[in-house]
Amino acid sequence: MPYWMIKRKPILQVNVWDKPLSAEEIQSLAECRSNLQGNYVAWEEGWILHNVTSYEVPLAHLCDRDLGPTYFWFPAGQYPLVQYLCPALGSRLPRTFGEAFAMLEVGERKFKESDNCYTDYWLEVNDIEEEGVWKAGDDPVDMSTIGWSRQEPNGLQYENCAAVTKGGVSDIDCSTNTKCIACFFEEQQRFSLQGTCETELRNFYLTAFQYTTGEIDFVGYGAYYIKKVEGVWTWTNAVTNQTIARMEETIPNFPMGRRWWRLNQLVCGQKPGGRRRLLLSPCLPDQFTCDDATCIPLLNRCDLKYDCRDNSDEVECELVAFPQDYQNHLPPRAGGRGEKSLAIVLTINVEFLSVKTMGMTMEISHEFGLSWIDNRLLYQNLKEDNTMNSLPAATMMKLWTPQVSFVNTKNNERTLIDAETTMVVHRRADAIGRDKTAPAEGKPSLFTQQQMDIFSGDKNALSTRRKYGTVFMCDLDLALYPFDAQECYMRLRISSASKSFLEFDTIESSVNSTANKLLLEYEVGELFLQHGEAGMFSEVMVRIPLTRRYGYAILNIYIPTLVLLVVSYVTLFFRPAIFDTRMMSALTVQLVIATLFSQVSASLPKTSYFKMVDVWLIFCIGLTFLTIIFHVLVDYMVNQTKVADKEQPGKAFVNTITVSPVGSGGGFVSSNRNGQRMLRVNTFEGFFTNSRNEVLSCDDNPRQL
Repeated sequence: MPYWMIKRKPILQVNVWDKPLSAEEIQSLAECRSNLQGNYVAWEEGWILHNVTSYEVPLAHLCDRDLGPTYFWFPAGQYPLVQYLCPALGSRLPRTFGEAFAMLEVGERKFKESDNCYTDYWLEVNDIEEEGVWKAGDDPVDMSTIGWSRQEPNGLQYENCAAVTKGGVSDIDCSTNTKCIACFFEEQQRFSLQGTCETELRNFYLTAFQYTTGEIDFVGYGAYYIKKVEGVWTWTNAVTNQTIARMEETIPNFPMGRRWWRLNQLVCGQKPGGRRRLLLSPCLPDQFTCDDATCIPLLNRCDLKYDCRDNSDEVECELVAFPQDYQNHLPPRAGGRGEKSLAIVLTINVEFLSVKTMGMTMEISHEFGLSWIDNRLLYQNLKEDNTMNSLPAATMMKLWTPQVSFVNTKNNERTLIDAETTMVVHRRADAIGRDKTAPAEGKPSLFTQQQMDIFSGDKNALSTRRKYGTVFMCDLDLALYPFDAQECYMRLRISSASKSFLEFDTIESSVNSTANKLLLEYEVGELFLQHGEAGMFSEVMVRIPLTRRYGYAILNIYIPTLVLLVVSYVTLFFRPAIFDTRMMSALTVQLVIATLFSQVSASLPKTSYFKMVDVWLIFCIGLTFLTIIFHVLVDYMVNQTKVADKEQPGKAFVNTITVSPVGSGGGFVSSNRNGQRMLRVNTFEGFFTNSRNEVLSCDDNPRQL
């Protein structure tokens, strides 16, 4: 029984125990199933009563409750007040025919006929959102259960609210009408006063009572109560009879919701005279209280959409609470692990990969992620869906973040925190509690306006993700080109601090690839993460195995050169007499192979060692060169044989002539190889004459010529 109410109501019993009661004993007492007496002071023994009237009632009578709903009555008000008042009290307006006329019966007994609240009240139903679709809150209502008066609703577009009179329910204009308010209670509501730094629940919870129509008193389970004193809402300590704070006047002038109070006493370290925002809420612990004291599920807080009517659920949605001594240039230490380094979890997802053999580079488009624990922080209002725990850019800039260098790049690139970076808090553990200093369900700030649960920084992780397009250097070994296999690396180093402070997590770190495995020149194997041990800083290398796709080289180098070698070999079977043809063919083959060699060399890096393709092309050039030498030798041997045959007697002498143009007379002059005989050919006359002026017809056997 609250101390301040002792003067108004009887004392039931006084018992004192020298030990804490068990949960079962307390439950039994609360449900009036047992009359447990104190073992230190018992109500039924040793008491002498003076000027006290004693009654003996059955034990079950103490827990009897009035059946049926109860009402809080308020004088005439407009619809905006109705929308606030009843939900802020944890109640609602009547909505059905039965509820409306039960309320009328109570009102007829409570008020006189001359009173304006005798039979004229607001109902909860309305069709504001869609004409003709009547709802109570968000729930559709069957129009047949409303109890309309005759010819109602009349369908006028501006009449979107409903009011009950003795004759039934009528639809009326929401903005111009004034009706009385009766808040409908299924059961008595419990209110919580938050932002007071109270740790005892008896000073944290209050119950609303209405002793006078239009007025409300909030009575605490302990020493506190809130009531209107001389027109000002006052928070009072009944034990000391001192005023703790007075509420600043607001519209509507009720204390439910978040309200500014002027302090008369020290509260949560805040000196008297200051303004402090407190919350008086009928909401359950798993609900969020909007500024107007209406309740929504706590999960809907900061979910990137408005759920409160005043949009207060998306205000001040910061997820990180910084301590006063937080320094973002210092890395956090690994809590509970002595002097061990803080583990940084690395995740890489390769989305695009390209290898440039000529430049010996590897272009990678990858999503780079880092995750770590910062036990200096507290988080608030974390959602189970981690995508909703994203931090704004301003908060990211205030946090310490690990920096990783891409070692084998031209410009020594490194990770960045900018507008393209996404930082998320990963909820891995439940809330550790709620801050009693906050006018809310747990925001760790002295003058905060909103509410949320608190999560520990050493149990929930921070992570950053950003997409990078990076060119890594790749030392290719082309000795076996085009049948080579390569290994390129992404060398990554934590540059924020040495490995005595920070190190890559060897267990949780991972690399994944969604890139196309078939490149223009290579086929990519499975990526592998290798952790380095040497050096001052923690390093990892992402090993990227590459196997050359040699189809291009086969089609464009080996098959053409092989065909040319066959052509060069075939020239060996030409008649020795056609030396020019044999020589021209062999030289052409050699020139084509040499040109191909030049093109292949230009398309590959210049190396100090021979590549397999170089060996093949040099081999082809060598074979064609030997073919040419062979043709020369064959021709030389043939000519030597002819000379020998000519000089030997008894053998026929074959006179070979060479025809060349002479003068402009249309004739040709020929001579044998020794330059001994001359022949004039007159082609324009259609016949030939030899040196003896013997005429040879063109139709004669050429051998006679």
